[in-house]
Order: sequence, then C-alpha cells, then structure tokens
Amino acid sequence: MSRYRAPAGGYIQLSITSGVRGSAFLEEKVAEIKNFLPTKAEIAPHTSTGTNGARTPCTRFRVSSPRLRPVYNLLYPGGERRITRNVLDMLGGRAAAWLWADGAKPFEDGDFYLLRKVGTSQEEAALVAGWLQVLTGAESEFSYQYYHPRLMFSREEASKIVSATRQYAPPSRIHLFNLDQPNECEIRSARSELQLW
Repeated sequence: MSRYRAPAGGYIQLSITSGVRGSAFLEEKVAEIKNFLPTKAEIAPHTSTGTNGARTPCTRFRVSSPRLRPVYNLLYPGGERRITRNVLDMLGGRAAAWLWADGAKPFEDGDFYLLRKVGTSQEEAALVAGWLQVLTGAESEFSYQYYHPRLMFSREEASKIVSATRQYAPPSRIHLFNLDQPNECEIRSARSELQLW
C-alpha cells in the first residue's frame, strides 16, 4: 500500500504483484479484495525490474479508493508499515489461513514448516506467533537464518494451524493445508499444466 499526495488531498493505492507461478493465487487475492472493495480494476501484465537491472514478466493488480485510507492508517501507523497487536486483535481464522497460504514453506524432509512474512522485527514476529497460538494452539520458534524473522513450526504444530484454518484455504494453495499429501503444485498448476490433445 502506498500513500500519494495530490492537490485534491491525495489517495491510497493498493498494489499486488505476482510472478507467473503465482497467478492463480493473485486471482484469488483479487477476488477476495473485490468482495469488500467494489472496483473495475483488473489484473494486468507487468514487467518487474530487479536491483541488477534484470526484467521479469509478472502480473499486477492496482486499485485506489477512499475506502483504503482507514486500512492504511491501521497498517501504516505513523506512515511506516508495522504489525501491531491492535490489528491482530481484529483478525481471525480467515486471516491466519491467508497468512499461511502466502508464507508457509515446508522443509524438504517435511518435518518442519517455515512461515515467512511475519514482520521485519523480532517484536513483530513475536506478536504474530502469539496471535497464531491463541487462534490455533500452535507453538513456534524463531528462525534466525534469514534477514527478516521467520517462524518455524514442527509438523505437529503446523497441523494445528491447518486444522483450524483449512476451511478458509485459498484453492490454489490447498497443498499447504494437506500436510500428509505430496505437494503437486510444484509439478503442475491450473496455469502451467500441459493439455492432452
């Protein structure tokens, strides 16, 4: 989310970008947004330029609306993005499912799951860990191997999250909610599956 100043008072813009492999998940995010924010905005092709100058094709959804201002004020107190207890207290199982769908990654052996996108500080990650524990009973540990904090869940603890939130799981990420089944999403998806002639 970004705030732009303008002579008429400025506006808030929500922008979501996805690579080709995540296009189905982006469509689900946009459908969810449109349930609460009526808009004619659509997903459009886009080219992302990396820090090394490499250009990557992707897709992007952008929308501006006065209805985004209260959301921006909650998520960006003082103009900086922060995870706060006030925001987490307003969220429930549906939000936990989308967090898991957007940030969970199983280790190769399947014994542990790593949850990304839990903030930029250990304090924010601790708030998310506590919130998930209250909602689902799942306990986690901090992973210190990355620049931003991540939460690590054993398979048993991860199963508590998916059991409590599976009903809200986005269809394109359902494999993250079926811990005992192989991850076929890496092999095929609705966007990349070869069609038999």
